[in-house]
Amino acid sequence: MAARVAPDTLRSLADVAGDLMEHEPRLVDGIGFERSLRPADADSLARTLAALSAADVSVVVTGNGSRLSLGNPPRDAALLLDVSKLAGVDDFDPGEGVCHVGAGTSLGLIRDELATEGWELPLDATGAQPTLGGVVAAAAAGPRALGYGAPRDVVLGLGVVLASGVRTRCGGRVVKNVTGYDLCKVYTGSLGSLGVIESAWLRLRPRPQAVRSLELVGEGIVEGVPAALAAARSPASRAVALELAAPRSGEAFRLVVEFAGDASVVDREAERLGNEFGAGDAPAKAIDAVRVAQGSRPGPSGLRFRVSTLASHLGAVAMCLRAAGAGIQAQPGRSVVYAFFDGVDPAAAFEAAAEAARVGEGAALLEHGPPTAKRDRDVFGPPGSEFAIALALKQRFDPQGILNPGRFAGRL
Repeated sequence: MAARVAPDTLRSLADVAGDLMEHEPRLVDGIGFERSLRPADADSLARTLAALSAADVSVVVTGNGSRLSLGNPPRDAALLLDVSKLAGVDDFDPGEGVCHVGAGTSLGLIRDELATEGWELPLDATGAQPTLGGVVAAAAAGPRALGYGAPRDVVLGLGVVLASGVRTRCGGRVVKNVTGYDLCKVYTGSLGSLGVIESAWLRLRPRPQAVRSLELVGEGIVEGVPAALAAARSPASRAVALELAAPRSGEAFRLVVEFAGDASVVDREAERLGNEFGAGDAPAKAIDAVRVAQGSRPGPSGLRFRVSTLASHLGAVAMCLRAAGAGIQAQPGRSVVYAFFDGVDPAAAFEAAAEAARVGEGAALLEHGPPTAKRDRDVFGPPGSEFAIALALKQRFDPQGILNPGRFAGRL
């Protein structure tokens, strides 16, 4: 269970936050949290964090919970800090193609706000109704990141509340405002271990003139990988994914491609892929189904790894993982392979993912797995040379360990 908090401290925190919810245990890596602080706005969030620091009470930060399975198990956290009330698109400039959004806003709501003005939100994270704060904190990306770019490329500016309760700003609404811009990149992907995101300025993309989906079904990695790599090199590619089920289900592969942009370019590239490899038209939402599959959970005891790789080693990484019994989804344009292990011993799965990362000259991360699989293991793998920087940042921004303690790389 979560760490205990003295009743007087709880009452004090509830008064500051304005909302202390008691609920059925919400599990975070097997640890049950029965209370959530829900500040109403950014000012309330700042006061709440200042009070938490004064009381030396640690929290797990959450929005709608779509990213709670990512990271190491929390250490000594007592409460959930729910930022879902910090929601809404409070500034949208169609002329500049930028918007300012609260951290608790779902990506679906943002897309709805932008759609009428001809703009797209270039974030494609997996999960049921993911919120902006969680997506940025996890640097979460889906298959369309090939065309959209990484979340770090989308975030122009952030409002962040530090563990001390101090509200800070970095970046801004325009690319030319570079003050603190690199700090935005530090917060993005830090899993809320350095500060709590309250809002963000986002760079939008014009809606493309044409979008077309294609698919190719065949047998074996040797046939599938060249087609996937060729599709990813196309100037019109917005998403490319190569899927193979676990070896026990056979060697059939499915390649799904989404082209977007100028209509003449899209049609030309679709014709080229059809002529060279035999790809045909697919349902319009084929890549949406790929995104759902990317974020799927392979059974109650299954594990999902993300393995980064050099593009030239993609096939070798895929074969290495399948040899260990994994189903895979490879996204060559992003140079990542997702591995899904079900019914495989966790120790063997970790070893296979680490070996695949070695083959690909990349890294392996356990994105989802049962608490027992995370016990005595760092889901990010052995700390690398950059760990000293991560440790220094944690000591600078959150020396008490108030925010998501133990969840980040190296159990920071």
